[in-house]
Amino acid sequence: MDTVKVDVKSADQASRVELFIRWVWAVITYIVMIFLSIITYVCFILQWLLILVTGKRNATLTSWLKKYHTYMTQVMAYQLLITDERSPIIPE
Repeated sequence: MDTVKVDVKSADQASRVELFIRWVWAVITYIVMIFLSIITYVCFILQWLLILVTGKRNATLTSWLKKYHTYMTQVMAYQLLITDERSPIIPE
């Protein structure tokens, strides 16, 4: 099992403009996350079926699921004022 490591960097002061930008950024990234969530749900079902039938995991599906959860964690950390690092709108 992999260990989860989170590196958080934040400034002591936050401006009102930055807080407004966070909300705008959140709306945009949540729209992107809706589409990514649908794709991730399909990947999860496919992965589950593959494990059920073959007993093995597909590396591509596992990679997609890990990338989605990493992106979601970055977005939520930024939105919840845990970090000042913005995640990209569309993940890599």
